[in-house]
Amino acid sequence: MTGPQVFETALDKLSSKLLFVTVEGDVEFCDTTLSDELGYDRDALLDSNLFDALVPKEKQAKAQQTFEQIISRDQDPGECETPICSAEGECRSIAWIDVVEDGAQTFVIGRLTDLEATSFFDHELEPYRTLVDHFPNGLITLFDDELRFRIVGGPAFEEVDLSPEDLRDNRLHDVFPEENADELSSLFRRALEGETNATTLPLENRFFEVQVLPVRDDSGNVVAGMSVSQDVTERIIRERELQEARDRYKSLIQNASIPIFVGDETGTVHEMNESAEELTGISREELIGNSMLTIHPTEEEDRYKAGIRQHANEGGTRRYLPNGDQIHIIDDEGTRIPVEITASVIDQGEETLVHALFRDISDYVWYENTLEELHESAGELVRATSDLEIAQSIVDTAVDTLDLQLISVNLVDTDDETLSPVAYSEDVMDVIGELPSLPLTESLAGEVFLSNEAISVGDVRSREEVYNSDTPIRSQLIVPIGEFGVIICGSTTAATFDQEDQRLLELLARNAESVFTRVNREQELRRREQDLKTKTKTLERVEDLNTRIRKLTQIASQSETRDELEQEVCEVLSNTDPFVFGWVGELSPERDELIPRTWAGRDQGYLDLCPLTLDNMASDPAVQTAQTNNPTIVSNTATDVQQEPWRREAISRNFSSVIAVPIMFQDVLYGVLTLYAEDRDAITDRIRDVLSDWGEIMGYAIKEAERTSAILSRQGTVVQFSVESAACPLLRIARNSQCTLFFEGLREQEGDEATVFVRVYDCSAQQFIEAAEQATVISSITEVSESDDGILFQITITEMFIASVLARYGIRLESIMGTSEDSVRVRLVTPPTIPVHRVVDIVSTEYPDSTLLGTDDLTDYPRRQTEVGDQALQNLTDRQREALELAYHGGYFESPKGLSGQELAEQMDISSSSFNVHLRTAERKLLDAILGSSYPSDSVRSWK
Repeated sequence: MTGPQVFETALDKLSSKLLFVTVEGDVEFCDTTLSDELGYDRDALLDSNLFDALVPKEKQAKAQQTFEQIISRDQDPGECETPICSAEGECRSIAWIDVVEDGAQTFVIGRLTDLEATSFFDHELEPYRTLVDHFPNGLITLFDDELRFRIVGGPAFEEVDLSPEDLRDNRLHDVFPEENADELSSLFRRALEGETNATTLPLENRFFEVQVLPVRDDSGNVVAGMSVSQDVTERIIRERELQEARDRYKSLIQNASIPIFVGDETGTVHEMNESAEELTGISREELIGNSMLTIHPTEEEDRYKAGIRQHANEGGTRRYLPNGDQIHIIDDEGTRIPVEITASVIDQGEETLVHALFRDISDYVWYENTLEELHESAGELVRATSDLEIAQSIVDTAVDTLDLQLISVNLVDTDDETLSPVAYSEDVMDVIGELPSLPLTESLAGEVFLSNEAISVGDVRSREEVYNSDTPIRSQLIVPIGEFGVIICGSTTAATFDQEDQRLLELLARNAESVFTRVNREQELRRREQDLKTKTKTLERVEDLNTRIRKLTQIASQSETRDELEQEVCEVLSNTDPFVFGWVGELSPERDELIPRTWAGRDQGYLDLCPLTLDNMASDPAVQTAQTNNPTIVSNTATDVQQEPWRREAISRNFSSVIAVPIMFQDVLYGVLTLYAEDRDAITDRIRDVLSDWGEIMGYAIKEAERTSAILSRQGTVVQFSVESAACPLLRIARNSQCTLFFEGLREQEGDEATVFVRVYDCSAQQFIEAAEQATVISSITEVSESDDGILFQITITEMFIASVLARYGIRLESIMGTSEDSVRVRLVTPPTIPVHRVVDIVSTEYPDSTLLGTDDLTDYPRRQTEVGDQALQNLTDRQREALELAYHGGYFESPKGLSGQELAEQMDISSSSFNVHLRTAERKLLDAILGSSYPSDSVRSWK
């Protein structure tokens, strides 16, 4: 219900055409005069919303915004109207009067404005419409005394978010922002009073110059107002930019770190900044108004006057006078300061000003002069021919030309991973003392070298990488010389070095790097040339040596004795370049010294005077090889001559280099071959390899010669060993079974397979067979016979075993006796051609856990097979030889007979008749070889 206060207000304002509207826009009350004049049914209006029913759609948003501002008191109701439309489409408006609070409700009271009487805007508008439609630039409006826009047009609407429809029939405050409307409303009202005014206003990031003027009728009365707006955005921006540029330029001059003088063409100073005062030491008051010649050398006034006039006319940057002399100024203390001047001429209409920028180039001139001196010193640097000369030249240049101190040049030592000082200035020893070599990983210099980047350290004591934390050096400048090293510059005060020092030292380092590269390349070329000559000579020597070795290989295959072979080797090699003397020695039976066996070449008593005992590590290289079984090379016998007596004997005979190689086969040392040359470093790797290979060939040849001599010899020595090694299956069987094995015969077959006849004592046949079958390398075992003399077995072994191994050296295995759970006793028979110590070497090499128990002479060493027997057996087939061996070892030929033919045939798994054929054929071949003619049948027929 509408409260009494609302109606009291309505009665107070009872001028008819009233309208009461809620804050939601609902029409709460209207009088019949309003509804009739608008042509609407009153009851229909009371049930409607003002904005939906009366306000045109295109104006609803703006009308609601204004209405909300009235309710929130942001707008004075008396200044606001809401456009509406009558039932016949006539444009009218509600002028708002007041906002009334009625308890919990708020009402806005408005009045329908009266229809205006016929006025200027009802006629005579056509000329103005034509003006608006054809206005070339900007925005033009006609407004009435309510500041309502009646005619609107112009192209300026294309630049802003407004259209003529937004302004037409709306008041100024309804369409323009408040700040614009407030300023324009004053000008609009003054125009209605007859004044013409102008202003510039921003609108939506654009700027408009607005002229507001009155519109008069023929009688001169003001009937309306006109506004003419033109877009001056670009002009405003240009003016602002120009002003900002002027302000910046003025600020730049005043605050510039570069001295700036502003003068005219005659050289009179009009302005100068603080930097100019600092440069000259002369205040602005003293210099402004005076000539620029005041700050230049007075004795050269004429030349400077001409130079200033020419520079002012031409502009640009100059360092020199027209005659080529450096431009200087004189400060208040009389010091000549070299400067560079940049002049720019500015025409300001009435006068022409010259802006001159002065730059103190004292450091640059010094830098140029230093560079010139560096260039001159580079010539001396280039002439250096060694690393030491280059390093010393760097130090001299850094001290004399760059005026630096505490200089050292450290070059890299890749083997020790250090930077070693090779040259330094005289003050280094006084301040630092003896310079150490600096590690690559724990020093500032090493960091610079590895990163290849210079560093300048203000206080080295603050760095963890400093090599010596107690160093008297405070600041350091370290520059790399590429892959060669670093230049270190120090000072006892902190923060001494600047960028110029670093740049100049880096330039010196680059020059030095190129010289190091050239010198090292030249040295490398010389080394390569020398290496090429050496390699050529070495290749010739190696080829000659290979030729001699091939000859010696033929000699080795034909030599019947060891002495013959060794003598040939010494004579051939001592006459082969580069060698002049050679000898072969072997260990004494006591193994305490090396005994010469044979020699050839220029001995001159060397072996008589040179100690060859093995207890002296400073002995001849041959002794060292006998101790280590490795080649020994001495490239320069003059080294350590006072500590090793053999070197004095070698030098006195002009033996400058030596090589000793072991004569070995299957890890058995047969002796040492030693050769001497007159040239230092004559023993190359290739010569060493060739001689080392020959040492193995010679070892094999000596082994074969001794084996042949052993077969032919009828005397020998019994040698007994205790063997703990279980490498051989027969050794394991004897040890585990605690039995004794006597070897009756051995027949080598293809590969490592061998058949052996073994007579076993102190062990049952079953026990022995079970033990043998556990050995995977025993492919078969057959019991041949059993008697009081033991049990005879035929065993086939598929790998090398002790009897086969020793037979290769001419040593016969006689028996194996199991003595304990840890070892067995082995009894060997060796011919006199093989010394006992050699047998010890062979057995110890093949079976490391061996101990010599004793020896006994054997004056009538039986030969198992003569040469004729060997030849005869070689003529037998495998079956024939097997039948013969089984018959022999089985007692077939004894009386009484041991095994019968039937029993032997069963062992061979053949018939008795086949066995008899094999046996008879073998007997015939063997007897034919022994008892047959000494001459081949062809020879006999030929003789007949």
